[in-house]
Amino acid sequence: MRYIYHYDIAAFFISLVILFNLFIKQRITTRVSRTFKFLAIDLFIAIIFDLVTIFTICYPDSTTIWVNYLLNIIALISYNTLPAFYIACIVRATLNEEEAFPKKYKYLIFIPSIIVVLLILTTPLTKQVIYFDNNGNYHTGFLLDVLAAIGFIYLIIVSIFGILKRKTLRTEQAFIIFFYTISTIFALAITNIFPSLQIILFVASLTVLISYLSLDNPSEYTDPIMDIYNKKAFMFKTASFFTTNKKFIILGIQIEGITYLNETLGYNNFNRLLIEIGKRLCGICGKHNVFRLSGSKLAITLNPDDKELDDKLLELQLLFSQAFKVSKMEVNPKVKLAMFHCPEAADHYVKLNDLIFDTLNSPATETGKIVDGNKKILEKSKREYMLVQILKDALSQNQFEVYYQPIYSIKKNKYTTAEALIRLNNTELGFVSPEEFIPVAERNGLILMIGEYVFRSVCKFIIHNKIWEKGIEYIHVNLSVIQCMQEKMHEQLLSIMDYYGLEYKYIELEVTETAAVVSSETLMRNMRYLMEKNMGFALDDYGMGYSNTSSILKYPFHTIKIDKSIIWSAMKDEKARKLLQHTIAMFRDMGIVLVAEGVETKEMASMLKKMKCDYLQGFLYSKPITAESFLKLL
Repeated sequence: MRYIYHYDIAAFFISLVILFNLFIKQRITTRVSRTFKFLAIDLFIAIIFDLVTIFTICYPDSTTIWVNYLLNIIALISYNTLPAFYIACIVRATLNEEEAFPKKYKYLIFIPSIIVVLLILTTPLTKQVIYFDNNGNYHTGFLLDVLAAIGFIYLIIVSIFGILKRKTLRTEQAFIIFFYTISTIFALAITNIFPSLQIILFVASLTVLISYLSLDNPSEYTDPIMDIYNKKAFMFKTASFFTTNKKFIILGIQIEGITYLNETLGYNNFNRLLIEIGKRLCGICGKHNVFRLSGSKLAITLNPDDKELDDKLLELQLLFSQAFKVSKMEVNPKVKLAMFHCPEAADHYVKLNDLIFDTLNSPATETGKIVDGNKKILEKSKREYMLVQILKDALSQNQFEVYYQPIYSIKKNKYTTAEALIRLNNTELGFVSPEEFIPVAERNGLILMIGEYVFRSVCKFIIHNKIWEKGIEYIHVNLSVIQCMQEKMHEQLLSIMDYYGLEYKYIELEVTETAAVVSSETLMRNMRYLMEKNMGFALDDYGMGYSNTSSILKYPFHTIKIDKSIIWSAMKDEKARKLLQHTIAMFRDMGIVLVAEGVETKEMASMLKKMKCDYLQGFLYSKPITAESFLKLL
């Protein structure tokens, strides 16, 4: 028979492309890629020996019978085991990286292959698969049809697998199973019609190439902008480290102000900056160790046994202390750096990913310094998640409680106002401090609902108890930064007070200077609307870092609450005492009412009275108490 081998030659070049991508181009090794490597090697051997045996069969005098047997046995084994390796690739692609290959599939896939190999190996003795006569001519036995039947069984197995897994298969996985089935049937049909046409391995090589690019495409592991590995590659690499119990270090990097950089530099220049950062990181640590986890977050894998580890860490830290040149501009991106020693810091790649993100997102992580990431941060993140659920439940089930801290009037020698403070007691966590849950509420979009809850509670309390009859002139209610940023805040507050029929003068709103800075114009508009309705505003925590006189001149505050840190310092230091005295005198000259916070001793009260402070608030007079206790106190 004169064989047409041109398709085998084409298959040879296709197999080279597959091998190049698997062994040279691709650096991230996954279980899928490892299985594809076995398939690609088997395919390459089958093509090579198919071409060789075409020659030796056509020219029997070119070699001995036993060499011909050996060449044909290798060709037959590699050819007939291709379906087993191919199905193994498909099954492996449907599993998670850490999942073991199911035993039931191992038996289904490899037992028929073992039978095939045994039949082929014994063919020189049985002469039932192939054999050569005394003249070296090639003949086939009846067991060759058995091998074909086993190949057909594999076709049935992959079809049944596709049917059973149809609900969980991804589109590309379902397509590959369909393509394999149709292409194999097509190749077998053509071969039966034209026995001399060597097309099966050509179709097989095309199927393997398409399957590889669909199921384990190298581009799926690369970030298209920075040309470094992506989050998927990071997951696979760290998963393999955990699976093999390998010790490793991760350096997490977060580029600060990425939105601002993008807007300032423009899209193209911003991408050039990212590319330059990626190049420099790869130059220090090697391209196969650098990953982009998200828009602003990067990760680098490091070997704890590397003798140059300390030098690399120092170089990485210094890298971001220098400017990056982008289109004749010098850019100094600020970064957060966090180091994680694994498996001590985390024992699973998902936990590690969460730990990296939580650490880099944490306000406690300083810019420019390498901090040590640990499980405590992950535990803090879990607590925050729990707190979010508790806050949602507290809002829906009215579990919050508003406490009141009385404020003492020096002039009238009695309590004339109070500050409303929210409290949360949970059956699971016990008392949860507002210092903990308020920032969580702000980060998770719950602060507006909590702010409304407090405001409604205070309005209801004032009107139901007619507290003006008990000498209370107004109640201080705190506004969060997010509330101050709302354009229609004034409408919401007025509508609540109107609902309860409460006069607007009974509420004074407290804002921090942070809120004033962040929501400058919006806050100013809201203040004008509300002050026209006879509501007052107080600047809270004056002296706690941000405060300056320009803000006080800009906003029409009725009251300034002096932070306890200034009061306490004045009790210990003469300079601080004089500063406090002049501050009070200055604000009194401006016609601003002054409240001193954190008054805990009679000496503090005496000092503040001499300085002519208007109001005193602190534990000397009363801690925050329930509404019922506040009424009894009055």
